[in-house]
Amino acid sequence: MMGSADVPARKRGRPPTAGSEPGGEVQSLDRAISILDVLASADGLPLSEVGRRLSLPTSTLHRLVTTLEKRELVKHDAQSGLWSVGVGLFRMGSSYLRTRKLPEIGLPILRQLNASLNETVNLSLLEGREVVCVAQVESHEPVRAFFRLGARMPVHASGAGKALLAASAERKQDEWLESLDLKRFTDRTYTKMAGLRADLQRTAQRGFAVDDEEHAVGMRCAAAVIFNEYANPVGAVSISAPTIRLPLERLDDLGERVREAAAQLTALYTGVKP
Repeated sequence: MMGSADVPARKRGRPPTAGSEPGGEVQSLDRAISILDVLASADGLPLSEVGRRLSLPTSTLHRLVTTLEKRELVKHDAQSGLWSVGVGLFRMGSSYLRTRKLPEIGLPILRQLNASLNETVNLSLLEGREVVCVAQVESHEPVRAFFRLGARMPVHASGAGKALLAASAERKQDEWLESLDLKRFTDRTYTKMAGLRADLQRTAQRGFAVDDEEHAVGMRCAAAVIFNEYANPVGAVSISAPTIRLPLERLDDLGERVREAAAQLTALYTGVKP
């Protein structure tokens, strides 16, 4: 009688699917996505150009675009002969716009920035005439910046607020400034409109805002703005730290770091590659 040890063990799970590639990718699906990516980068392309860019044989390419066309993911202009993305892709993309949440999208970027600097990193959104802290990764230093989630910050005396103001359209910025109460928090707070406007001009030129002890004595902050798909400012990412660890000579470096983080968040939020 044959022992059980002589019977080859049956592998669990489904057998490999024909056309699969290493890493679990299905070749035809990967090619279809590549076609959509190429078409999305142009206003219309002939099929021969799509095939050239992707090094795909004509028969394979035609089969794939025919399937995508049935799903309205691509469309063909019979007059010009050009292919482009279809309305079905727009419907799918619109569902992302309905469900996206900047705090959830941004948290991994905040963690990366915190890990490289070990300083408190915040994500703030615009709400009324204030900015609200909606996500935060704290520093582990014994002395550190801290803002509780949901805390409201004045626009004129915070890095995030000034970043948002500086990035707003001129008319919108004027409306904001006219309605602001320039309340004094420290000796460095802007309480005169001329000084605040000059600071906003500097912020727009360098691409990041600075809170130089304007809200709290002994604390500095660098912040950069996050945009939506219409190039409107919707939030800001900021790095806050005690002045002893954030001297003025470090601000350019940290400003560049928050600019990069904000650009990544803009790309993730809008789906548009930087």
